[in-house]
Amino acid sequence: MQVRSITGRVCVVGVLVACVAGAWAQDPWADQVVSYDAAGEAGMGYDDPAVALGEPERFTGEGAYPGAVTPFNGPWQADEVVSIGAGGHLTVAFDEPITDDPSHRFGVDLIIFGNGFFADDDYPNGHVAGVFADGPFTVSVSADNVNWVEVATDRFDGLFPTLGYLDLTGPYDTQPGSVPSDFTRPLDPSLTMADFDGKTFDEIVTMYDGSGGGIPLDIGPTGLASVNYVRIDVPAGATSPEIDAFAAVPEPSSAALLCAAVLACALRRGR
Repeated sequence: MQVRSITGRVCVVGVLVACVAGAWAQDPWADQVVSYDAAGEAGMGYDDPAVALGEPERFTGEGAYPGAVTPFNGPWQADEVVSIGAGGHLTVAFDEPITDDPSHRFGVDLIIFGNGFFADDDYPNGHVAGVFADGPFTVSVSADNVNWVEVATDRFDGLFPTLGYLDLTGPYDTQPGSVPSDFTRPLDPSLTMADFDGKTFDEIVTMYDGSGGGIPLDIGPTGLASVNYVRIDVPAGATSPEIDAFAAVPEPSSAALLCAAVLACALRRGR
């Protein structure tokens, strides 16, 4: 009996390790800058497009005003966000395609992270009294970097601001949390500023339901089954948005298969 129990535990641990390895093998972030034009209105010094590659920021202000990234404290350093001025653009490429899948949470396939944040009229507790946001901008997608289809217009970098951790004591914590949010878990795109107005920090964390925030987009209306390129265009006269990162929503079926494997392995322990 003891041997069977230990074997079962080893099996479960083995599958869990495989799950983690599989998750790390996935690459949901933008991998390459294809083109960038900061234009004349971009923020001075915020002109390195490579900072939009990889995972969004969870902690900002190191060496100056350190703090966890929250909906009241967005990433702001030059090595964390890139500015796109009026008339400018940013195009990034993904090694793994962004797929249109209705089974994705809320039907969302792509998430874009900016550095907007909520205004706080109860500092330092966090109480939403508006939003600081720049834009508007247009988001287009392409499968071949030749033929482009608009997926969203008149977007701003402020709504759905980033939340780096789920266990913070407040919106201005100066230490990282220990429970990271999920940057590939979309928020409900039907939410509006009216849904956030008057909410406390704790209420926002509850609304996010494990998500790390970001602008949620469905590529389905474009008619494209998958895309590898995303482009942001800022029209003349707009205020310069700052972009932190891009994320492709992973396939939910993979998580279900991993859970099934863990369950099957656990059940085998009693045999």
